[in-house]
Order: sequence, then C-alpha cells, then structure tokens
Amino acid sequence: MADNPLHRATLGVLAVDTAAAFVLAGHAFALLGRVEVGADPDAAAELRVVAPLAKLATGRLAVACASEYVEAFGGAGYVEDTGVPRLLRDAQVLPIWEGTTNVLALDVLRAVSREDAGGPLLRRLAAAVDLARPLSADLADTLAAVTGELTAALAEVTADPRAVEVVAGARGLALRMAAALACALLVEHAAWGDEQAQVAAGLWARRRLRHEDIAGDAHRHLDLLC
Repeated sequence: MADNPLHRATLGVLAVDTAAAFVLAGHAFALLGRVEVGADPDAAAELRVVAPLAKLATGRLAVACASEYVEAFGGAGYVEDTGVPRLLRDAQVLPIWEGTTNVLALDVLRAVSREDAGGPLLRRLAAAVDLARPLSADLADTLAAVTGELTAALAEVTADPRAVEVVAGARGLALRMAAALACALLVEHAAWGDEQAQVAAGLWARRRLRHEDIAGDAHRHLDLLC
C-alpha cells in the first residue's frame, strides 16, 4: 500500500489539508497570545474574524481527514481494538462543541458588519499576494483573484448584513474566507520556510481555491509533504 500511487495520492491530499489546518490554528493561537499580553493593538480586530474562521474550517477538515484515514485502513480502521475509529469520533465533536459551521458563519457576518473585522483579513491576503509573486506567479494570481472576490463579497455584507442572500450564503462565504486565509498563511510560511511550505501553498490554492484535482502532484510530493 505504501507504494501504491492511488493510496499515496490520497495521503498527499490529506497532508495538504492538514498543513492548512495547522497554520490556521497556529495563527489563531498567535493572535490570542498577542492580545492577552497587549503586544499588538491590531491583533484583537483580526482575531475577531480569525477565531470563528479557524474553528469552522479546522473542525470540518478534522472530520473529513479522520474519515479518510479510517477508510484508508480498511477493515482495521473500523475495528475498535486498533484505536483508529476513536480518531473519527473525537474529530466529530469539533464542529459541534466549538460551534457549528452555521453558527460560526453567522458570527463571521456579525464580525464583518458590526466590527469591520474583514479589513485585517483583506490586508493580510493582499500582503500575501506580494509575497507569493516571487514564489509562483500562478499562486499569486490565484490569491489575488480570490482577494478581489472576497473584497466585493464583504462589501455586500457590510452594506446589508440581513439580506436574505447574504445570510443564506454565510456558510459558503466563511469557508471561502478560511480557505483564502489558509493559503495566505502558507504563503507567509513559504516566504521564509522551505520547499515543503511552498508546495503545500500551491497545492492548497489549486485544491481549495481553484477546485482542481491535485492527486498526481500530491502523489509526487508525498514524501516532501510528510
């Protein structure tokens, strides 16, 4: 199984999702730390939108990834004495206990419309576009396009946060914001990190921002990603 291209591709895709979840959680922790010690007056505003975005995105990613891991183990993934099924049960509590996706998405709307919390997010995305340009023009262009898309979407939220279309689309918007933020954070890491971060950023952008099939490249880069 370890040498099977399909199995390796599946693990590679999971590694990309895990990398994105890791930087989202880490960024939320870092902002919280700066807020608690009063080190950054702008951190509180950014944390207001990053916290619900990180919770809803990582909770959903945890469930999806855990389910794939259980399936990858086959029958052993379902047998209790392996301990593997518990991973899925433990993951499932995250998008419930930490706030359901819908509840957190509505909180994002409140943060954007009442507290202008979208501003710090858009500024981080714009800065990441500049950081991405030397790494990959394709990555930078993708992130720039999504930043423009979100700028327009958040303007609509601010203009009329109670509009039926705005409220009904809150989940999709929040997930899109979280995906863009994860991409920006991976780019920030890649700007000073190693090839692993750059590959993860590029594959995440293709998978979650452009909705492409990355299986072939996920297989090719599995050893680097893990």
